Amino acid sequence: MNSLRRITLATLIVAVPSFAAAQGKATHPAPPVVMGKSAPVRQDNRADKIADKSERKADRTADQAARNADKVADKSAHNATKAAGKTERMTEKTERSDLKFAHNQKHLTKGIRLTSAEKAQFKAIEKKYDEQYRALRPKEAADEKAAKKNGTVESDAAFRSQITQLKTQERAEMRGVLTTEQQSIFDSNVIKLSSHK
Repeated sequence: MNSLRRITLATLIVAVPSFAAAQGKATHPAPPVVMGKSAPVRQDNRADKIADKSERKADRTADQAARNADKVADKSAHNATKAAGKTERMTEKTERSDLKFAHNQKHLTKGIRLTSAEKAQFKAIEKKYDEQYRALRPKEAADEKAAKKNGTVESDAAFRSQITQLKTQERAEMRGVLTTEQQSIFDSNVIKLSSHK
């Protein structure tokens, strides 16, 4: 009976692994255990697991680098747009101040006593040129809008030359109203205003 038990036990020992293999469950050898400082550390040295792990790490690194590059590109685009907007606002502010300064004739008559007839003529001249100055601004805005639409850079040189031309014509007409003595004071005021700009 003793020998029967031994045969049965030996058959079971041999049959169980082959039975497990037949079911598709292959037994894997246990990974080696390396002793760490405080506890055993399990090391999985299988090449495919190591390759998968390094591939996942490379993917994460590449994704992070792409996200960082996108952030830098977005930030630089935002800063460029912001700078362009600031430049445009400054240009518009300068144009408005040029218009206002060109038409502000109070500084030109400083120290001159105008008669009521001269005042009336000055008002008529100012009214005439006021309409022309007002017409310049919408035309300039339309030119800027068209330049943006076409993708070109709109030159402010034409706008500035129109302002200068109107300013010169207006001052010449005003000067024509004045007496010779008043004209010399007017001319010195024009020189002072030109030096302030």
